[in-house]
Amino acid sequence: MELTPSAESTAAVPARPKRGPAAVRLLLLLLVYSLGASFALSEFIRYPGFGNVTPVLGGERFFGDAIYGRAPRPYVERVLVPWAVRLAVTAAPPRLRAAGEAYARRWFTVQGRPAWLYDNAFEFLVVRILLFACLVGFAFSLRWLARLTLALSGLELDVVPAAAFLILPGMYGYGSMLYDLPALLLFTLGLALIAGRRFSLYLVVFFLAVLNKETAILLALVSGMDALRRLPRGRVVAGLAVQVAVWAAVRGLVVWLHRGNPGEELALHLFRNLDVMRTVRNYFLFRPVNAWLAAPTGLNVLCLAALVWGLFALRRAPRFLKDAFWIAPFLFVLALLFGNVDEMRVYYELFPVLFLVLTQDAYAVLGYGRTRDGRTGGQPSG
Repeated sequence: MELTPSAESTAAVPARPKRGPAAVRLLLLLLVYSLGASFALSEFIRYPGFGNVTPVLGGERFFGDAIYGRAPRPYVERVLVPWAVRLAVTAAPPRLRAAGEAYARRWFTVQGRPAWLYDNAFEFLVVRILLFACLVGFAFSLRWLARLTLALSGLELDVVPAAAFLILPGMYGYGSMLYDLPALLLFTLGLALIAGRRFSLYLVVFFLAVLNKETAILLALVSGMDALRRLPRGRVVAGLAVQVAVWAAVRGLVVWLHRGNPGEELALHLFRNLDVMRTVRNYFLFRPVNAWLAAPTGLNVLCLAALVWGLFALRRAPRFLKDAFWIAPFLFVLALLFGNVDEMRVYYELFPVLFLVLTQDAYAVLGYGRTRDGRTGGQPSG
């Protein structure tokens, strides 16, 4: 006799997720996001870009020093991209490497041809490809995170990463670092994997994120807060213990490998940052993007306004984004004590969270429907 499922059993089965975009739509998204990534990357590496660092860090030698493990600590300990580039250099056939060097030297001619590019032309080309891939991956990761947390339609989801690319250059302004854009990708992807309950794959991404930058430990904070709402305390503690062990092992190995490099692990910048914060003109700094466009830089009043808006918008935000927003005070305290508080690139981990919180609130203000956990915003209510 054929059994018909009861109402209770049917209700217990989670609804199948909607199928992803069709092939044509996926190609269109790839094209649009690639254009956005090209714009964001061109701003990121625009000269002086990788050469725009202080002499104490090596000046224009910093790029090659960072790739080959000669840079000062703690910069040299963000090893994911340098190791990937060195692997590519070792594996590339000599003819391919020579062609890549010639191409890079012809292409990068803004304000002359700096010595670091001539010395590391093929390495620069590999870095450019990797960072472009990181930006495209960030776009799809942000779209996935938005789909898991915000009740938006397909077209609305498609627009979210494109809008993010227009805002992202506002996070630039200091010398570009090899680990910045990978941190943006890996943290966004890690958040999406936590929200999507993909813990095994999340651990792989977490491992790569720790190789890239030590602040990846903040992903463990988000995963722990999310798990506490649905899992027994023992499993939550076990999951956190695994992540802390991975972080400690990776960080210990990387620090040991570069124990002889100059520099220090932590330098107290508190008094410098207090001076920056009490100087009014620092809140009204802009940098030119081109002849008709300028972007905010540092502790710009526009960046602070976005943060204040985000704090007020949290009341409408989905629970997952509320939990993830707790990384903000940790990042600020770390930057205040040991970093440059006006260096927006140190807040990349917060960028996808704040951006989606503001996106959610903007849709709510426009009169759209409800989030996945019942709050206003999301699908049009008609």
